[in-house]
Amino acid sequence: MGNLNTLVNRMRYWCQTVSLGYDQNQRWDIRPGGECDCSSLVIYALKEAGFDTGGATYTGNMSSNLTARGWRRLPNNGSPQPGDILLNDVHHVAVYLGGGQLAQASISEHGTITGAAGDQTGRETNIKAYYNYPWNCYLRYGADQSATSAQLAIDGSCGPATIAKWQTVMGTPADSIVSGQLVPDQKTYWRPALADECVTYGGYGSQLICAVQRRLRDERLYTGAIDGLLGPGTIKALQGHYGINRDASFGPDTVRHLQTALNHNKL
Repeated sequence: MGNLNTLVNRMRYWCQTVSLGYDQNQRWDIRPGGECDCSSLVIYALKEAGFDTGGATYTGNMSSNLTARGWRRLPNNGSPQPGDILLNDVHHVAVYLGGGQLAQASISEHGTITGAAGDQTGRETNIKAYYNYPWNCYLRYGADQSATSAQLAIDGSCGPATIAKWQTVMGTPADSIVSGQLVPDQKTYWRPALADECVTYGGYGSQLICAVQRRLRDERLYTGAIDGLLGPGTIKALQGHYGINRDASFGPDTVRHLQTALNHNKL
């Protein structure tokens, strides 16, 4: 069983007590006088604290592996809690220590991704005041499940309640809207099960669908762009996730499988 206090203490140890440098080419040489990068250090400290990290190897697959193991992806609201993992899915990750401080592996002594072993500047791994990187989310272990406790009817209709719970499980804002979709026509793939009042058009896609696409990409089911569009590639990948017919139609059978998973707080 993982312990958040141990996670915080191990991050303090590596970032403050010993000389640990930054080098992406030697990122798993984690020892006093060794090297790491931001994600290898967090993953290593999580394991030291007793957490199962699954197949997590870098920032891009940390969210999917940890949310499958008791962590919740929560919106960045500027108020992290001690032990929260502060995650930018593409570029950076740190751990919030509490008291307005975070711990992180930052950059080498050259301001580049490689450098000499050990911390040459005292800042390659460091503790500093909390800042917004910006973080895409906070990963929080054992977060309050009350927001996802209500059970959905398994009716195959993707209405406001299903969308809101889907958003909550994926850690995106829960407004019951799949936003930023393409203008509908006779080839609108998300019909017939997604209610018209739950879709808006234009813009840059949906945060919810982006989160789903990242999860499915980590499972090697989705190979398309992270564009937030609930199109045929995304739907087929979601159907592959559930092991059902991959017909690229977001119909009642797909939604029933989704609702069943959401009732267990899973995708």
